[in-house]
Amino acid sequence: MIDRLSASRSTGRGVASVSSVLFIQAKVGPVRPCVRQASAVYLVPVTSPWTLIANPTAGGRRGVSAAQASAARLRQLGHEVDLRFTERRGHGTQLATAAVASGHGAVLICGGDGTVTEVLSALAGTRTALGLIPLGTGNDLARALGIPRSPRGAVRLLHGGQPRATDLGRCGDRWFATVAAFGFDAEVSQIMEAGRAPLPGTAGYLLASLRHLRDFRPPRVRLTGEFGELDEEVFLTAVANTRSYGGGLRIAPDACPDDGRFDVCIIDGKLSRSTLLGLLPRVFGGGHVRHRSVQILRTRWIRIEPHDGGAQHLLHADGEPLATAPVTLRVEPQALRVIRPTAPAPAITYRVAPDVAT
Repeated sequence: MIDRLSASRSTGRGVASVSSVLFIQAKVGPVRPCVRQASAVYLVPVTSPWTLIANPTAGGRRGVSAAQASAARLRQLGHEVDLRFTERRGHGTQLATAAVASGHGAVLICGGDGTVTEVLSALAGTRTALGLIPLGTGNDLARALGIPRSPRGAVRLLHGGQPRATDLGRCGDRWFATVAAFGFDAEVSQIMEAGRAPLPGTAGYLLASLRHLRDFRPPRVRLTGEFGELDEEVFLTAVANTRSYGGGLRIAPDACPDDGRFDVCIIDGKLSRSTLLGLLPRVFGGGHVRHRSVQILRTRWIRIEPHDGGAQHLLHADGEPLATAPVTLRVEPQALRVIRPTAPAPAITYRVAPDVAT
């Protein structure tokens, strides 16, 4: 297992140097600060008109009423808003592409992560900003960026907020905003997507995880990035642009969506099932990173290569299928402008805690 911390771990007197690569592993040592760059804030207001793309089935079919109320309020506040409803899978991409071509200043999403994923390819690398009115079950991107959970609060932010540069992950011609997962979590996501989970939402995810844990066989994989190379069995590899996904699973508690780096969480595939059963609930609070079999690597790119090339190993990102490994993922810094809170982000630290028993 590689070690990239440049300071002493044993005495607590060393200070880790801030470099392009940080490796965090659960060893005895002090709390170590990790300096992150602040994202650029565009001081020029987002110009009208705006396109509001709404999923009519989001929020328990509250999408229509929530979108209409949000559009009405924004118009009262002086914004020109073109309200459009998605009619089929992939329609959000078409609507967002048309908005960019028409010179609209922002595309607002009233819906969940699936609708957000559809518009990323249309907005990435453009001057058209993204605004969020979260109405889905997970709302992972909105949660990670501090967007108010209520439509009314989100509208207030859209009216008074400024667009901030935000990183995206890229896999070929596909984009993702939150976390791309390989291994156990990707397989559970397939179960959820196929409608084979016993319940919807987070409860269904947990139950599906417990059931799948019995049969899951961790693949052996080669991981390559700025951290070097790892070759081992992995239970989970989560390539995080934001700290949480899956409706609040804090898989990479210190991930920052505007620092130009992924935080890659790797859970050892050799852990016993009883240990994993105790570890998985701790992901909700980010406490799993203190376990000695969990690694966090920081890198601008990562290549994932399973050894059993004949098997199909899917990656899921933002709740959708992304690609089949082998695959290379890269950070695209400041690829997206997002209207989000401009208050300074809380201090970012990596906590290096003593080992816990396995």
